[in-house]
Amino acid sequence: MTCIEDKVRQALKGTGPRGQTAPAAAARYLDLAENIVNEAVSWQDESGRIIDPYEKKETNTVTARYVGALGLLMLQGRSRHLADSCARALTPALEDLFLRKTEWGEFIVKEACMAYAALKDEVSPETARYWQHLLADYDPETAYARTYTNCPESNLQNYCTFAIAGEALKQKLELTDNSEFIARYIQQQLTFFDKNGMYNDPHSPMTYDMVSRMNLSLALWAGYRGKGFEAVDEMLKLGGMAQLLYQSPTGECPFGGRSNQQNFNEATFALICEFEAARWAGKGDLLMAGAFKQAASLAVNSIEKYLCKTPIYFTKNLFPPETQHGRQKGYGFYGAYSLLIASQLGFASLLADRNIKESKCPAECGGYIFTTEDSFHKVFAACGGYHIEIDANADFAYDASGLGRIHKTGFPAELALSAPITATPGFLTAIPPAPENIAVGPGWNRIWLAGLNGDHLHAACEVLEESKNRIRLKMDYDYDSSRVSELYAISREGVEIEVTQTQNRPLEFRVPLLETNGRESSEIKICEHGFEVHFQGFIYHAECLTPKAEITLEDFEAPNRNAIYKTGRFSVPGNRMLIRLSFSSHKNY
Repeated sequence: MTCIEDKVRQALKGTGPRGQTAPAAAARYLDLAENIVNEAVSWQDESGRIIDPYEKKETNTVTARYVGALGLLMLQGRSRHLADSCARALTPALEDLFLRKTEWGEFIVKEACMAYAALKDEVSPETARYWQHLLADYDPETAYARTYTNCPESNLQNYCTFAIAGEALKQKLELTDNSEFIARYIQQQLTFFDKNGMYNDPHSPMTYDMVSRMNLSLALWAGYRGKGFEAVDEMLKLGGMAQLLYQSPTGECPFGGRSNQQNFNEATFALICEFEAARWAGKGDLLMAGAFKQAASLAVNSIEKYLCKTPIYFTKNLFPPETQHGRQKGYGFYGAYSLLIASQLGFASLLADRNIKESKCPAECGGYIFTTEDSFHKVFAACGGYHIEIDANADFAYDASGLGRIHKTGFPAELALSAPITATPGFLTAIPPAPENIAVGPGWNRIWLAGLNGDHLHAACEVLEESKNRIRLKMDYDYDSSRVSELYAISREGVEIEVTQTQNRPLEFRVPLLETNGRESSEIKICEHGFEVHFQGFIYHAECLTPKAEITLEDFEAPNRNAIYKTGRFSVPGNRMLIRLSFSSHKNY
């Protein structure tokens, strides 16, 4: 048994089957996917292409993801009345692939395969043969943008996993057999996995750990058993368990790097969980299978409120969709990334084993600390319904260093913080960015841990206690000649952080305080020991328990992808401070 599997099993100890039946969960995938597709029907132009409603043009992958989402729905008995719309979109998408009119050909194939499978017996033989020709009669090595032939090997990252999935699906549909191509690139892709089965895309964003594993999971589901199968299957098994440990009890996927806080993350997560649930059920391990089922359910719970509306919200906020608040700059457009959610939910339903019953998952059980490899530089801890995520060396285009997430079961994810706040966002914001990076964390002489990264910042995590009732860990940060330490104690009472600074300098501490999620506003109160944020009947308490602390509400606003925050600051004259963070509701406070 691997270390990571042992940690998962220890978290699950004493649990058993319970909860929602699998068929109901699979139907929910399709309900949400159908709502997105129904919105997108009006985006189709006379040529069959899909036009982004806010960019007013066809953006990369949007037409392909429309046919994929719709094809997956039709394969499962939904949206059959939209068959003509799907057919009109499939032809231009396939022509773009075949004629190499796009540098995103890899992203078209798996989507087009699903539409082809749904439509091939519904159209004329001539049309079906034409589609088959466009899918089968090209050389993937020369047609795809990211291959040994067309780019440096250093650029062969997650794009290749889309090509692998697409070629495996073509083989499943008996369109063509490019097993040699798949084997060659699976061997190359194996070099990106770490010991936890997590996939390192450039800068190791958390999203693309999942995206790449999702595509390789689809390739194995489609039947690939060629060279490299055993090795990639083992990496997928490990990576699946890693994602069980990094999921929040709210159901959310982690922050970290590009494309995080987009709602397709949880759809990706759920798809992988369905693949892994079937794996473990096939081994007769119904406890592990049920844990993956429940993790998938939690993930979909966390995004359902954004996807059951019209128009949907494709990022985890309630700003008017036309603001595109939180959208990745340069890509990540509303149309394509909304339809990506629908496609992934369709795949999740297709992969789902309806006979597996849900059981508790690690995020619900808690009692563990999970530290990633240095490339991901993340620490996760869960206990007593609380969950934290620490970024030990942040990518400032998306994040800030230090404690960037604090969640609790049953409380709004944005209430305390789901992702840290960067002053230089690589995503759109409805208001100007914050003047500096902000996380939940310390500062000294106006130097803030949140604003430190790179080779000069050295972080170490020490696990002190790991049990169901209490978690204790220590984070040491060395920067130039300074060391700041955070001693965390987490239990059902909340999160306590004892901060010490080796230099004899006054110590400060910042906490983001929710102002609005784009539609609903909070009330921020200054209290005897700190701050309270009142929001939707819930209260977030941020307190300094060190005597004689100065309490200040700073005058600027600070947006992240989820919301707009104010910033509270504590200041003490010494080099030690004790902070307590907790949640309550009006009915129990």
